[in-house]
Amino acid sequence: MARSKKTKQVHGELNSKKSNIEKTPHGYWGLSPEFSFRRYDSDATWSVPADGKPTTDTIFSLLRDISSMKWIDIMQASGGRSHGTNSHFISIDKLIKHARQRASEIELGENELFSLRLQGTARLWGLIEPENGCFYVVWYDPEHQLYPLER
Repeated sequence: MARSKKTKQVHGELNSKKSNIEKTPHGYWGLSPEFSFRRYDSDATWSVPADGKPTTDTIFSLLRDISSMKWIDIMQASGGRSHGTNSHFISIDKLIKHARQRASEIELGENELFSLRLQGTARLWGLIEPENGCFYVVWYDPEHQLYPLER
């Protein structure tokens, strides 16, 4: 008989003005991420790619794979042309103007977001709860439009 899973309660403050890492250095890095869509902004205009890809099956499969990793491994994963880290914190001030305006409209109340690379140019933008490592998805950015790379 399979064990039943209990839903974790989220305790703590998501709307702090400091970086999650500054609040609890390395506190959640040894944990595996869990995902919440409670703060997802479905009205963001950039969330749907022109070609309709990737599919939700692809996204969920990638999230399943990521959830088997630890945050420290996710944050240290690197590759691509620049050979920098694939997933990292970005100041909201560095995002495109429309994203900064949208963050204000939805009263995000954060100075930075975490950019989680899914595959290719696809990113999930969100907040990491420092007490339990839960990733609150705010935006889906299939074409890497919110933080354009300079080539």
